[in-house]
Amino acid sequence: MTASSPVSTTTAPSLTPVAVPRRDLTVPLWLALAIAAVATVILYIFFLPLQGTYLGQLLLNRGWTQPVAVFFAWTVLVFTILKAIALFQQAPSLRQIWIPANYPFTSMRDILQLQQTLAQRRTLLPNRCARVLGAFLSSGQREIAVEAAAEESGSAAAATDASYTIPRVLVWAIPLLGFIGTVVGISQAVSGFSSFLETAQDVNQIKEGIGGVTTGLAVAFDTTLVALVLSVLVMIPMVIVERWENKLLLQIDTYINDQLLPRLPVTNTSAGVDRDTLQDMIQETIRTELPTEERLQQLLDNLNQLARAVVRDRQQFVATLEERQQQSIEQFERLVTQIQHSQGELLAHVNQEQTAIAQELRQQSQYIAQLLAESDRTLQQRLQLLETLNQALQALADTGNLQLLLDRLNHTLGNLQPVLRQLAQPRRVTLVEQPSSLEGGNP
Repeated sequence: MTASSPVSTTTAPSLTPVAVPRRDLTVPLWLALAIAAVATVILYIFFLPLQGTYLGQLLLNRGWTQPVAVFFAWTVLVFTILKAIALFQQAPSLRQIWIPANYPFTSMRDILQLQQTLAQRRTLLPNRCARVLGAFLSSGQREIAVEAAAEESGSAAAATDASYTIPRVLVWAIPLLGFIGTVVGISQAVSGFSSFLETAQDVNQIKEGIGGVTTGLAVAFDTTLVALVLSVLVMIPMVIVERWENKLLLQIDTYINDQLLPRLPVTNTSAGVDRDTLQDMIQETIRTELPTEERLQQLLDNLNQLARAVVRDRQQFVATLEERQQQSIEQFERLVTQIQHSQGELLAHVNQEQTAIAQELRQQSQYIAQLLAESDRTLQQRLQLLETLNQALQALADTGNLQLLLDRLNHTLGNLQPVLRQLAQPRRVTLVEQPSSLEGGNP
């Protein structure tokens, strides 16, 4: 009997198939979150000694949005890696021959044995084939098996699309975190700039205030930079893995449609049924099951309304996004204008302070010059006084020598006083005549 030969349900009754649970490539989200949390902590611990580097500044000193964005990026990346591992494990099953070309589909018992063999495998392709064979064994009709294969294909595609929902949301949230960091950084810069202008008293405080402003702007721009880079780095691998998974599912559908469904026997359920009755049943089925022209028109109108609503929502979203971008640009331009105006006021204030300080220095230098002149005059006066004192001391020294002379003179006079008293007494003069030397020779 060939593959296309009919099999009567009376001669080959349906057998009870093995219950086969549906398998898919769903990745546990809690596992991806746990691994991402551990990877984030390890990354920040690694960069703690590197705070002085550029990457260390980006990750550690740019606000709370940076670790959240890194955690989201790690989550998407770990999810992508786990998906890739699961797909890599499924790839060899596509190269195996699960249904031999000469396998007989002549009886339900042979099909049940094939279904039991395929049900023991853990990969997707034999699992899908086992479920399709189970539908055929339960109904005994190839059309039911075709519908089951289509249902399995739709369910697998829906499960695959649903598994990427959370990663898509995280990829979408990473740039939003960057924009939130931008708003926070600009807000800090503006508030810090306004506060330090009100309390600035000297140049050092102004420098500290300007440093706070630049720190806020660094937070604003670096958070957006990191978020955009992370979103690009995780989005590209995720899209590649998603396309790989869709390709895998398409290959499984192609295998089932080409290798399994055409080989299922066609059961003869119309034996003993009148041709006219069968034709009436077909027409009744077409009339009741197929949609009428009014229903098709209504469905087309609903689709058109849905398309218009989608286009309108997209236009509103684009308009809102452009408006927010324009507001952000205007706010940034106002901030730049305010900073320029504040810098002008700051320069004017600094110039005034420098002028006042220079004038005060000139006054102080003039006052010091006057003090030096007065000190010089006082010094000259004191030098003159010292000269006068020196002369006086010299005179006193000369006076001391005169006094010594007078004392010596008085002492000499004192010694001469007895002689003078003796000479003052009356004397008697006796004249003694001596012979002349002419007469007597020597005296």
